[in-house]
Amino acid sequence: MKKILRSLVTGLAAMVMAGHVLSLHGQDSDMRIYVGKEDAQKMYSSINMQRTSIHDPSVVYDESSKSYYIFGSHMGTARSGNLQNWSWISLPWATVNGDGSLVSASPDNAFCINQTKEVTIQGKTVPFGNFDAAAWNCALPGTNENGETFAWTVDGNMWAPDIVYNPVMKKWCQYLSLNGPAWNSCIILLTADKIEGPYVYQGPVVYTGFRNDTDERISFHKTDLELVIGKQQSLPARYRQDKWGDFWPHAIDPCVFYDEEGNLWMAYGSWSGGIYMLQLNEQTGLRDYDTVYPSDFDTQKAKVTTDPYLGKKIAGGCYVSGEGPYIEHIGDYYYLFVSYGGYAPDGGYEMRIFRSTRPDGPYKDMNGTDAIFTGWRLNFGPNADNRGEKLLGSYNKWGFMTIGECAQGHNSAIAAPDGRTYLVYHTKFNDGTAGHQVRVHQLFLNRQGWLVAAPFEYNGETADDRKIASSQTFSREEVAGPYSVLLHRYGLKHTEYEEATPSDIVLLENGKVEGAYTGTWNIYENNSYITLTLNGTTYEGVVIEQQMEHTTIQAICFTACGSNGTNLWGYRMKDKYALAYTLNTTTLPVKENQSISKNIDLYGIKKQNAVEVKWSSDRPNVLSSTGRYNPAGLTEDVQVQLKAELSCGNYFWTEDYHVTARKETLPEGDWKSGIRAYYNFDGKPFTNAYNSNQEARTMAQGSNRIPSSEADSLRNGRILHQFFGANGNCSYTQIPNPLRNERAEGMTVSLWVKRTDDVPWDAIWSFYNASANTRLYFTGNTYIGFNNGKDWFDINHPGIVVSNRIPVGEWCLVTLTVSRTEGCQLYVNGNRVRDMEYVGNCNGTAVGAATDFDYNKVMDFIQACPNFYLGYGSFWGSVDVRLDDLMIYDRALSSTDVRALNTMSNRVTDFSQLQSGSSIENVDNDLRGTAGQTYDLSGRPVKDMKKGVYIVNGKKIINR
Repeated sequence: MKKILRSLVTGLAAMVMAGHVLSLHGQDSDMRIYVGKEDAQKMYSSINMQRTSIHDPSVVYDESSKSYYIFGSHMGTARSGNLQNWSWISLPWATVNGDGSLVSASPDNAFCINQTKEVTIQGKTVPFGNFDAAAWNCALPGTNENGETFAWTVDGNMWAPDIVYNPVMKKWCQYLSLNGPAWNSCIILLTADKIEGPYVYQGPVVYTGFRNDTDERISFHKTDLELVIGKQQSLPARYRQDKWGDFWPHAIDPCVFYDEEGNLWMAYGSWSGGIYMLQLNEQTGLRDYDTVYPSDFDTQKAKVTTDPYLGKKIAGGCYVSGEGPYIEHIGDYYYLFVSYGGYAPDGGYEMRIFRSTRPDGPYKDMNGTDAIFTGWRLNFGPNADNRGEKLLGSYNKWGFMTIGECAQGHNSAIAAPDGRTYLVYHTKFNDGTAGHQVRVHQLFLNRQGWLVAAPFEYNGETADDRKIASSQTFSREEVAGPYSVLLHRYGLKHTEYEEATPSDIVLLENGKVEGAYTGTWNIYENNSYITLTLNGTTYEGVVIEQQMEHTTIQAICFTACGSNGTNLWGYRMKDKYALAYTLNTTTLPVKENQSISKNIDLYGIKKQNAVEVKWSSDRPNVLSSTGRYNPAGLTEDVQVQLKAELSCGNYFWTEDYHVTARKETLPEGDWKSGIRAYYNFDGKPFTNAYNSNQEARTMAQGSNRIPSSEADSLRNGRILHQFFGANGNCSYTQIPNPLRNERAEGMTVSLWVKRTDDVPWDAIWSFYNASANTRLYFTGNTYIGFNNGKDWFDINHPGIVVSNRIPVGEWCLVTLTVSRTEGCQLYVNGNRVRDMEYVGNCNGTAVGAATDFDYNKVMDFIQACPNFYLGYGSFWGSVDVRLDDLMIYDRALSSTDVRALNTMSNRVTDFSQLQSGSSIENVDNDLRGTAGQTYDLSGRPVKDMKKGVYIVNGKKIINR
């Protein structure tokens, strides 16, 4: 016992010496662990992966070299020892000399003479014959985009090989499609003693495109058709189709695999007549000529599902999109992967999954829908058939991703010797190019036996399906927390390069989900499965630990398949890594010995969601713990100590900063005179501080949300959050126009703006007369639009100017002035925006510059307009934005005035007490009782005094 006690004390002392801080709470011991910046640097670093670009990658493992290989179109090949870093290699073709030696061959002559000389059919050995696959491939000319013909070549048309090791033949077998210009294609077999070749042509497996008796170039006599169906005087009528693809498959995209009984199969096909299956002979690697397939062409026509030569249809048909079939047995099922759409960044290319208990189908999705189509239907993009589990699709901004992935597919999968299953696919990118690279993600089975892909690329993780089913990786408390989630939904607008992007949710310990999606979640004892029900859809998945791409950051992740076939990813950095990442990537808003003369956004730092920020101040009346600077009454500079703490779970970092709060100085300029309206949005009702009879009304059209009142660390009190809405579905605030019926020479609108996104069109504010359809509006693009029904202008129209002058995610003081003589002036944070682009029309004359317009028309419109709006009044909709401290003046502030306003707005200032030219006093209790002597600013008697400015006994007073 003494040894144990001594060991415990020694260990605790060592932890404290190492910078660990312990705090005990009752019977529970929560250890707080200090993370210094040096510790953080060790935990967070970047990783460069050696990429490869292989088109249509097929993955295979070679036991002798302990290496993974991917074979792709046009002789693309790469090798890796860890599925993370790839090296390009070149594998040769070869032909056989008369003495049996191998000679390196080019694509033009490698596929002319097959080495298989005999095959067995119904127990009889028969001559196989010679099949010049290259000649078949090049029998017809190609046609370019101008309608001109050209000679077809093998080189450049060797597509999508698949590789298996055949233990009976003791050979590596490569199945390669030679693609002709008009379905005159064939899939051939090549073999090698070693995986890196050389590969020698053994013979054809299947031909397509023999569609008439009149063109000798594509005569069926040049194929092995008669070995399968017997000698024919003429081509059977079912094959005589000018539009071969309307009925029959294309000999391309082979996938060869062994079933659980050791039988060898090949799936093949792309678009056209669908994806078919043939059984192969393990002795030769070629088709099994003893397997008989019936024909249902006479009854099914274009819906044919089986043919004596072409085999059995398992998916697609009727020219529905679908290519790159790949079948892998995982757990209890055979899984069929098919890529729908067109392989282009804007082609809608994506992987779908079906499964079956038999290698040759039927293959169905989770709703029981068959992979075979019985008529043409659009099956990718918006308003399409959504059959098949969508494993993943175009996405961006995930983790540390800066360029979106799109057009992922033509994948392979491997149930590897290490007990894990890997998905290997090629992807293009939303970067304006057609370039592509290979990606590898681990696959897992959920409780229902559907595949889910790890949210990040494989980086050496050790989880597998056995561990998932038998051990609980994380406790409920560890899983709970904030997550970034990505929903791979159907129907992305691929022609517009639409991508799935992350949203934020929180998994609460009580099993509820809050945030962008709401619902419930649950994990289970003794396994690592998770169930989430979000917005009515149930997702079944797994919880794993992963290393985030390109970094050493470790994350708790989940990946889950929905009952509707969509997939959901989620991640959050593990606590210490989230803190380390924040410390490495964040610049705090203060420095040691800094001078402070305005508000500082202490909480507006870049951080992970789970990281908490806490500040404290030893002089909060001068510089608050939220960074509010209040120099009122300071006749000299004051020293302030700020303490910063970042924490995540039990991990924390802290540091003190000594700063100087500067004494009070008042700016030059008149920022007080002419205020006619001020709304601080601190509490409802939102009343104009300068006219208690004017109230702002929060409203919504259609199904949109009413603007909400929220807290914000940098702003005094509360702020107004308005939500996005299309035209006719706006979230907005209606305010009586304080300038109505008043002849003014100018006006100013100033308010604090924090944009949520970069939408350029939707209104932040407007003067808008709905009955006359006339308006003056302002958007986040610094776009100012005016239209009085006859004359109009657009300043900084988004079609001409794309502006980031009001940055997304930052509070900015945005001020617009309009003068009858000087026109429009725009200021952001007190700085005038000078490069303004004008278009419009005034009195029938085109407007191209500021001086071309008569701004009397604008001021006349404003004084006649009944209402001012937030989030309403443009020709489009409402924008998602946060707003605070709206001020409207009855004069155009000068540049000096605006700079002064910016200075005062960046310190603690009560703008509700600034009525210029009159004394303003707080109302004493005895004055509140003299209702007969109390008037509003229009001279009307007032009985019940609300917040605002009133005239009492001849004096203007403010009631708060």
